[in-house]
Amino acid sequence: MEQASMNKHTENLLKVDAVSKSAAGNLIVHPTSFQLSSRKKLAIVGETGSGKSTLLRMIAGHIAPDSGSIFFNNKRVWSPPVTLLPGHPGIAYLSQDFELRNNYKVHELLNYKNLLSPESAAQLYHVCKVEHLMNRKNDELSGGERQRIALAKLLVGVPELLLLDEPFSNLDLPQKKNINAVLHAISNQLKITCIMVSHDPVDTLSWADEIMVLRNGLIIQHANPQHIYQQPADEYVAGLFGSYSLLKGIYHPFKIKWGLNDQQPVLFIRPEQLLLTDSHEKAVDCVVTQVLFCGAYWSVTVSNGEQSLVIHTAIAGMQKGDLVWVKHRS
Repeated sequence: MEQASMNKHTENLLKVDAVSKSAAGNLIVHPTSFQLSSRKKLAIVGETGSGKSTLLRMIAGHIAPDSGSIFFNNKRVWSPPVTLLPGHPGIAYLSQDFELRNNYKVHELLNYKNLLSPESAAQLYHVCKVEHLMNRKNDELSGGERQRIALAKLLVGVPELLLLDEPFSNLDLPQKKNINAVLHAISNQLKITCIMVSHDPVDTLSWADEIMVLRNGLIIQHANPQHIYQQPADEYVAGLFGSYSLLKGIYHPFKIKWGLNDQQPVLFIRPEQLLLTDSHEKAVDCVVTQVLFCGAYWSVTVSNGEQSLVIHTAIAGMQKGDLVWVKHRS
């Protein structure tokens, strides 16, 4: 597709160098530095108020950092008041509060800034799942449809970097699944470099090449999704990506019983890493303290009196007070 062929394959398409931002005397984003290669997908996650959206808006050129600089294709990204209009022609930014011009049909909105050939545009509309909406007006569209059209409207301008600010917010489950499929297709088929800010980190695990975790404007961890999930930097990071059990101490008795050679003083165990077994070999005996039905699995909390563990299992019929044996899938 033309869009992919027009991308410049620089080793580092984006360079963020020690940028920071303050408000009312408080640092919203501490000095932050990172680089992103062409065609990579970066997710920026963290709790509300962690500075995610502020960092994204600085990258987009919509607000100016108080210090530091941002380079896109080795050229400085400027923001108002240095430049008259916010934004950069090679960077497409979809905010949470995106707007579409009223009293226009979808095909009129998309043709306005279209730089693609008819064939490439048709492929893009198919990827964004908007080809059947071309003759509708704004007031005839659902929230999810409007968002997909806003995405397509940005992409027909052939950007090299796509920035997405909370694309799953304010969407119901079917719409969320739809936009999730579109975002996967955009990155996989159109080969566009993407940065997504999300308040729902679990959704980013299957999408991102890299995940950056922010807390109070600071980078807590920056790694690939598997590393982030299996080896979180601390309890804050671990908790963002689901349930976990925490084993403290290099010589924790569970580590010894399970034959784990982990030398870390703190070990995070995900529920799917544990299993209930009839064998006592390399297993610890515990008592069930809670059983929750979660649809595809049961979430079972067990304890040996000093240590609690959370296990996801397909075994039904567990009851509070049952004696069970727990093994690690090592």
